[in-house]
Amino acid sequence: MNSQLFALPSNTVPVMSDQQDGPVDAWIETCAAIFGVTPLHREDARKDYRVPSWFVDPITIANSHYYSMAAERRNWHVEEAGAQIHVHRYARGRSSMETAGLPLECETGAITLLDYSRPFTGVHENNECESFFIPHEVIGYHPSDTPHAFVFSAQSRMGLLIGRQMDNLLNALKCGAQSVDRADIERFLGCVEVAMCPGTASASASARFRESQKRIIQLFIEQRLHMPDLNTALVLQNFGVSRASLYRMFEAEEGVRNYINHRRLVRAVTELACHQRTHGQIHRVSERWGFTSDASFNRMVKRTFGVAPGGLFQMPIHFAETFSPNSEIQAIMLAKAKTQRPELV
Repeated sequence: MNSQLFALPSNTVPVMSDQQDGPVDAWIETCAAIFGVTPLHREDARKDYRVPSWFVDPITIANSHYYSMAAERRNWHVEEAGAQIHVHRYARGRSSMETAGLPLECETGAITLLDYSRPFTGVHENNECESFFIPHEVIGYHPSDTPHAFVFSAQSRMGLLIGRQMDNLLNALKCGAQSVDRADIERFLGCVEVAMCPGTASASASARFRESQKRIIQLFIEQRLHMPDLNTALVLQNFGVSRASLYRMFEAEEGVRNYINHRRLVRAVTELACHQRTHGQIHRVSERWGFTSDASFNRMVKRTFGVAPGGLFQMPIHFAETFSPNSEIQAIMLAKAKTQRPELV
């Protein structure tokens, strides 16, 4: 068997992981190269911290769990580790910071982008912080040319876009992924570049930003397919883009309206394929997936598949209770699955 069969494909990036935890003294030592910290309360000085972290080239990611503290980043910290952008979000807690005379109030869920080439001070509450450290050169950031700090609310367009990309990466890492999709990293970096360098973002970063924007709109649509009033106006209302921009975004799908109808059709037909046919089922499925009438559902099915809904499937999808591999590769993959996730086999 060729040992290269299971080498990481070029479209994935390997993950290096680490876990640090312990008393506050160890936390202070861990942070020493980045900033100085001190517990806010005497009782917090006796509590432990926890920081799982990952390196996914070129990003360092950490999920820090710590108690109330004051922090200060000085010029020598900048010299030690300054050429980075810190993208962070509090899953719990908040902080009040000041950098170069600019106050920053970072609430739970908000996305903060902070240039680490400048000193800062801050007071942090009992926090769980999700941090992404990005070298300046990766996104073409120049501290002298652009603003050095942004805070985007969780509900803002940029907050939603960056937060969605953070979730894609964090969810995989927290589940123990050994590699991540390179496209997920590139989309995240594209969003950060557009946010930090709004006037000078590269064409490729802008393209990845638009792709990320489209993905979050697709997620919004997918979660509301059952709503009869889901339409282009609702999407425009929630995402603040122009009608022309939205059409260009979904031009390949011939517009948002056609895309919504297509996704409704796919979900409805998939449900019909997975269940034994019963009386009234077509009506129930049509209604559940947001079609305004059985007639409109019937017309769309016939136009797309050439038959009425009642003629689509003679029997539901059948899933074999056992699986016997018919190739050496399948046997190896099944064995790997049993080793990695025995509870699923």
